[in-house]
Amino acid sequence: MVEKLYNWMMKKAESKHAALVLVLISFIESSFFPLPPDPVLAIVVAKNKNRSLYYAAICSLASVLGGFLGYYIGYGCFEMIGSSILNFYGQMDKFNDLVQSGTISKWAFWIICAKGLTPIPYKIVTIASGFAKVDLATFALASVITRSTRFFVLSLICKKYGECILNFIEKNKKIALIIIIVSVAVGFLLLKLFL
Repeated sequence: MVEKLYNWMMKKAESKHAALVLVLISFIESSFFPLPPDPVLAIVVAKNKNRSLYYAAICSLASVLGGFLGYYIGYGCFEMIGSSILNFYGQMDKFNDLVQSGTISKWAFWIICAKGLTPIPYKIVTIASGFAKVDLATFALASVITRSTRFFVLSLICKKYGECILNFIEKNKKIALIIIIVSVAVGFLLLKLFL
């Protein structure tokens, strides 16, 4: 499985569809998909260093647009879709505390910025923001700042150290996959502790 996932990412990173795959994963991760786009962005940038800023920009834009879908799910489709997503992540109780206490409304900008930089699944924040009817301009500004910062920093790191990263992944595929899984697990743990 590790080999197949790695080969798929490498194949997509070297294909003419690399940008499309990155955009798709970035978009759906912000609204409902469980896996972050970071590993795909890292490999795509490491394989295409001269286009690192382009890939960071499209990843950021797609993530922000996906965030608007998450916002809409919270705003207009919570009962039908949003509650199912939150139940899937086991976050309904904490979501209720966050919304009912007014924390998300009062501190929306800072919560969106803080959560958008961490491994915490961003979709939880986007759905909560929509449900609480956070000002759309505030939501957009915080999303642009946090997602751009996250993906541009990752892109610049991968541009500089891409060869080392790819060599490590190539030699240690299982360890690399474990690191990705642990990162996602840490995100869910932080989500349970702090959201």
